[in-house]
Amino acid sequence: MSALTYLKARRGRQLSIRTLGPNEARILYDAATGIVGLLATLAFCTWYLGGFSSGNSVALLLLPVLLLAFNLPLGIYSRLRTASGGVKALVLLAAVAAASVLAMLLGAPRAPVILWAVLIYPPLALARLLLGLPYSTNTTLRAIAVNQRGPVLVLGGAGYIGSHTVDLLLQAGQQVRVLDRLMYGRKSLAEFLGNKHFELVEGDATDIAKLTQAMRGVSAVVHLAGLVGDPACAVDAEFTRHTNIVATRMAKDVAYSLGVRRFVFASSCSVYGVSDQEVGESDELRPVSLYARTKLDSEKELLSTVRDDFFVTVLRFATVFGQSRRPRFDLVANLFTAQALTNGLITVTGPRQWRPFVHARDLARAIVMVLRADPRIIQSQTFNVGDKRLNMTILQLAEIVRDVCSRYRDVSIAVTEDAQDPRNYAVSFTKIKTLLGFEAETLMAPGIEELAEAFASGEYGNYREQIYSNAEMTLEALHRFQDPTESSRLYAPLS
Repeated sequence: MSALTYLKARRGRQLSIRTLGPNEARILYDAATGIVGLLATLAFCTWYLGGFSSGNSVALLLLPVLLLAFNLPLGIYSRLRTASGGVKALVLLAAVAAASVLAMLLGAPRAPVILWAVLIYPPLALARLLLGLPYSTNTTLRAIAVNQRGPVLVLGGAGYIGSHTVDLLLQAGQQVRVLDRLMYGRKSLAEFLGNKHFELVEGDATDIAKLTQAMRGVSAVVHLAGLVGDPACAVDAEFTRHTNIVATRMAKDVAYSLGVRRFVFASSCSVYGVSDQEVGESDELRPVSLYARTKLDSEKELLSTVRDDFFVTVLRFATVFGQSRRPRFDLVANLFTAQALTNGLITVTGPRQWRPFVHARDLARAIVMVLRADPRIIQSQTFNVGDKRLNMTILQLAEIVRDVCSRYRDVSIAVTEDAQDPRNYAVSFTKIKTLLGFEAETLMAPGIEELAEAFASGEYGNYREQIYSNAEMTLEALHRFQDPTESSRLYAPLS
């Protein structure tokens, strides 16, 4: 990865200890060790030896820089990252020796240089040997545990976005496994069931037995499971936290233990909450709903500890729309389309609120792009997923829907200013476009046209039916969650 690419990727993360990448943490540790060792050397020589009798003290100050300068070409931060602790200890010895020799050639006094080398080498080597930086497991066992050729596991693969993701992965020749409780039935996966590269595990993502079964042998996990949308998450706070946060923690821990390399998590641009300016990945987060807060908490859970061989990527999805094998009409663009074609009247609340939109199929494309990307670019990264061309107000959306649906019948718009939803944000998608080359293929008008054609052909029933609403179906799932028999089964020990 080039320095320019790294800087672009690093700019998307906040500067804090928690967001340090593995290599950044190593470099910071080595630099700090070199500096502390130098300070201790200077203090000792000043207090006990009365200073330096001869030599170039400026060259002495270069020791920490020289240490890092030799570590880089020797491969401590690149090709030797996965080497054993013993190999790293030997290479570090060579780097410390080379830095010391060069400093003395530049005129640094010999005794302080030797003292510095003696002080810093043990913590540098022991960190790799005893603390397992970056690996603490046997190399052979790790190679067996990590399967790069296994299927991609899609948690929630029968859902609105998941079914598109399964389709694109299969088209790309990838083996796919889905773990889904099939709350909305099997129809969204029907065309895949006969595919030899497709496997379905029916079960809940918080059922540890099913999760472990589904996770075995996979090369990557795409986490799309959970409650989606403010209305669904508002049904029951405890259930929402269980389904969104606990499930994410379990999926992460099981993936860790089974040696899965890649983990892609579906978050939401709703974490930005309210903003008068276009927001990017490093801007302040102001979640105003339980749904957004659970997404933010899940992001923190996933990014808090990241190993070198575990590549976590958070995708903050824009407001999704469009046709899917598992239809939804609780999404604003889809709802407006249904209203227009059924009643000829689009009801707009909060017309000046800004939203970023993206077609469900394009979200699936972004997921596939991440799975194929250079892992060094996507590790511990957060990407907003959408397209600047699809940032618009709710009224602008309604006008596009009206213009498209007017080909089928007369459509008008009724506007009220009484908006109960406080969210208002336009989102920058520069990072994903720059680093991954992502742009939306389906813009709003063609996406609405596709949806309208399916609606007009009778593909959908009454858009008000329970099956088309996440909130309504969540009520059904809540009854199951509150059943003590079901809870005891979910958390029963593995047989």
